[in-house]
Amino acid sequence: MLFMITFQWEPGKTDEVMQMRKKETPHPGRKVLKEWIALESNLVYRLVELTDPAALLKATQGWSDIGYIEMHPVMESEEAFKLLK
Repeated sequence: MLFMITFQWEPGKTDEVMQMRKKETPHPGRKVLKEWIALESNLVYRLVELTDPAALLKATQGWSDIGYIEMHPVMESEEAFKLLK
């Protein structure tokens, strides 16, 4: 299943976030497909594929004390349109 994750951090914590991101390791059951950083704010968008829901909890666990995480299950529009017919 695909999830779009957004992570927004406090402006004064950019260095801390970048250091944590450099040290981040892959989690079994979760594959990062794409990641984007918003150029106008302290916001990251990450598209992940999960084979194990627990992997999502493990991957986001260390970030909640320095920012705000939102997670949304997603699918490609074309696939959704086919299912809605």
